[in-house]
Amino acid sequence: MNEAEELIRIVESRGGRVFIEGEKLVIEPKEAALPLADSLRMFKPQIVALLQSRTEQEPESAPESDVLGLWMIARCVYRDRCWGGVGALYLDLARWCAEHGQPAPESRRAFTAELQTEGFAVSADGLVYGLMLGEDLEAVLLSQAVTVQ
Repeated sequence: MNEAEELIRIVESRGGRVFIEGEKLVIEPKEAALPLADSLRMFKPQIVALLQSRTEQEPESAPESDVLGLWMIARCVYRDRCWGGVGALYLDLARWCAEHGQPAPESRRAFTAELQTEGFAVSADGLVYGLMLGEDLEAVLLSQAVTVQ
């Protein structure tokens, strides 16, 4: 995964949307981009080129490639030093695809290959570095919360 893709993913994981409007690179809501403003400016040409290449794809290939990304935006978080289990991620994706009428990867092995194609590191014991379900992170944070009385 290159810097432009990573910046887009970070903005999207914060609820933002990155698109091109005329000659401008637009990010809505602006709050999703605030902590990344300098990096976004630095990599603007690469981000614009990436977004343009995505819109130039054949219509038949776009929906399949978007399913994984849409699921990640809706259900996952990206965090350094966190690991998500391939099995749990695959089951959640399959459930999400069924709910949204989208095709799921044919197998856990195919899903793992898609993750690796997207640039994620997958360990031999089935853990994905930096990607986990949002509800799993929430559970971890709640378990670590300190109650004050």
